[in-house]
Amino acid sequence: MIYLCLPILLVLTPGSSNMKLRDVSISGMHLFTALTYLSSTRIFAEATNRPRCKCQPKQSCWPDSHAWSRLNITTNGALLKTVPPGIVCYPGPAYDKEACEKISELSKLHTWISQSPFNVMHAGWNGNPCPPTNGTEANGTCNSLLGDPVYVINVTEPSQVEAGVKFAAKYNVRLIVKNTGHEFLGRSSGAHSLSIWTHNLQSVEFSENFKPESCPQAKPHSAVTVGAGLQWKELVTQAGKHGKLVVTGGNPTVGCIGGFLQGGGHSPISNKYGLAVDQVLEFKLITPAGKYITANECENSDYFWALRGGGGSTFGVVTSATLKTYPTQPMITAVQSFNLTSDKTDIFWEWMAYVHSEIPRLSEAGVMGYSFIFGNANSGQLSWMALLSTVGGDIDKLTELLNPLYANATTSRYENDISWSQNNITFPDYQSFFTAVFQPETVGGTAVLPSRLLDGRALTEDPTLFAATLKKMWSPFVGAYLGHLVGGPGVAQYKNVDMALNPAWRRTYNHFIAASGFDTEDVKDVVVNNARNVLEYNLRKLAPETGQYLNEALYNSEGWQQANWGENYPRLYSFKNEIDPNGVLYCFNCVGSERWVESYNGTLCRASWAS
Repeated sequence: MIYLCLPILLVLTPGSSNMKLRDVSISGMHLFTALTYLSSTRIFAEATNRPRCKCQPKQSCWPDSHAWSRLNITTNGALLKTVPPGIVCYPGPAYDKEACEKISELSKLHTWISQSPFNVMHAGWNGNPCPPTNGTEANGTCNSLLGDPVYVINVTEPSQVEAGVKFAAKYNVRLIVKNTGHEFLGRSSGAHSLSIWTHNLQSVEFSENFKPESCPQAKPHSAVTVGAGLQWKELVTQAGKHGKLVVTGGNPTVGCIGGFLQGGGHSPISNKYGLAVDQVLEFKLITPAGKYITANECENSDYFWALRGGGGSTFGVVTSATLKTYPTQPMITAVQSFNLTSDKTDIFWEWMAYVHSEIPRLSEAGVMGYSFIFGNANSGQLSWMALLSTVGGDIDKLTELLNPLYANATTSRYENDISWSQNNITFPDYQSFFTAVFQPETVGGTAVLPSRLLDGRALTEDPTLFAATLKKMWSPFVGAYLGHLVGGPGVAQYKNVDMALNPAWRRTYNHFIAASGFDTEDVKDVVVNNARNVLEYNLRKLAPETGQYLNEALYNSEGWQQANWGENYPRLYSFKNEIDPNGVLYCFNCVGSERWVESYNGTLCRASWAS
């Protein structure tokens, strides 16, 4: 539970009309946020009248079969009763060995997960309620209530979302939103819930002269309006047919405008064009009150501000968004590899500190891409691999920019310990680059992703500290260090645009992840504790004044409000309370979620201080 940053708070005791002073433990929340919450007279007035917990099946408050039937009719037969695919692996009438073997293979594929109304990519955060068992009949039962929704609305039009939101509000049922299920913190699933599944909102419309509604003075822009369920692999193909480029994510199965976009959305071409959220011209959404609205700079601008970086499943259910498009460009790419050829691991970490100190220079020159440090923590075998690109230009220019790295590698300090290579390829357009480089991944276990946005100071000021930090964190717990060179000039160019995105992004060069994970519950706590107490702790020391990317961060990260949104959190928190005082939309570590506590069995209740 997160508590407020004051020694004594004025708190309304549940069940009483009198306000009393009560001691409250303090940590982890911005002072202004606390004062904003406590000064809300509406929250005080409603506190004694609102149900303390979301309703659950078998409770008298749970909608009866007639209510669910009416919702099904209202949504034109779109209501689905959850039947976990993994149930075919468990004792009972549904057990089917052959089907279990098939599901066990399919469940590893992002493509299959995105097409499933129920399954998500990292189910370990929700208790992994009904995992497939590779054909072997499981011991125990398939208890899907641990993390799966009870019902799902298979949305194909906005009116169905309206009906679902109003139903959840009326009956005090937990409401969740799933797009593709490609989500690292379990936010697209939840126990005892009704799920809005947006995967089948697949519309695409290109325009050369798009103007946001109610903005007659706006400058027309080449743009594309896409439905909430469209994935990048589909939009890249469609854009390519129009000779266009869109600022995409780096995985083909990620949804274009769901949590990825609303959380910021870094891209392989962010260095030139900005983050995905910088491309938004307009949203269409259903608010927590069940109202279908348009949000842009001229209409519902407060929603437009919040949705650009405030996170998904929080301020409304987005059904479509309009994004800028650009003429497609060639992509010039170099694949680098640096390998430790001796047992001198200190030399390797020293070398990595030097390489990272070069990232700001490269980024300012238009170089972008991804890097990976991997190897065997016990044997000392370590490697760095990077896929670095420029939009346009030529390979000679890119190689010239990279030459200082090779020159340093061949000095007497490193020549006997570091080997290197570079392979080059030029793609004629963005579609061919995206299709060749980014392939659907397989799912294995649950990712644990302590991360940090690294600015120029963190990367260049103290190479000795940088090397020591990488060395200190490296252990068998760490699968790899992932570097996302997705900041720089293109992102910084929007620094004066007012939006909810963490301002630290505007000075970021490298989004750095110390990646680990777990396959089974018995090792979960060990892995997460190491991630929090070693990995995240040291990354914060390396860059204490930046933050993290909220879509790729440690589960229940310390001080996540400040880390995710920086100085924007108080305004976001206030707006969330204004538009959704009853918590119709909730997701883990999302804006306002500290007002709620989720128990081990999925029960979602108001936190004691937020009663």
